[in-house]
This record gives sequence, structure tokens and C-alpha cells, in this order.
Amino acid sequence: MLEYLRALHERFTTVSPETIKIQRERDRILARLRGQLGKSQRVLLLHLLDLEDDLRDQTSLDSFLSGIRLARGIEQELGELPPYSFDDENEEQAKQKGGDSPCRKSC
Repeated sequence: MLEYLRALHERFTTVSPETIKIQRERDRILARLRGQLGKSQRVLLLHLLDLEDDLRDQTSLDSFLSGIRLARGIEQELGELPPYSFDDENEEQAKQKGGDSPCRKSC
């Protein structure tokens, strides 16, 4: 199932012009740094960039999956009969505690 969601994520993820602009700036700065750093420092820098890319990809996938879960939860709530009501739930909780609803006290 996770592979299917990864495929959906890849299919529906778009890259904005702002993202492309930022990537180009990053690549320009990286090219400048390569000329100024020693080999061991370049290796560390590239490793750091790879980890940042991996983290960004995982964060994007996590966000996508959260959106899918949210949409599924909304869909389930919309299908409930009677529909979910926050006010009704609060009133029911107040009754279970033995008190009046908050609105009756302050309204």
C-alpha cells in the first residue's frame, strides 16, 4: 500500500517555479563552494545535501499521506448519519459529567 501511495505522491506532486529558482540558486552556490573546499570538506557537504534531500522527500511524502488520511476521515464523517456535530458532542459530554451544557450556563 505504501508503494501505491508513493506512486500517487509522485504523480500528483508539482514543482513550482519558485522551487526551481531556489534549486538553481542552491546549485550555483554549491558550484562556488566546490572550488573553495578541500576534498574531505566537499564529501561532507555533499553528504549533508544528500541527507537534506532525503529528509525533504520523506517530509513531503509524510505530508501527502497525512492529507490522504485527513481526506479519508472527512469522507467518513460526511457519511455518518446523523452528521457529526461538535455542539452535540459537547452537550453529550456535559450530560455524562452530570452538569449542564456550557451554553445553558453562559448563554
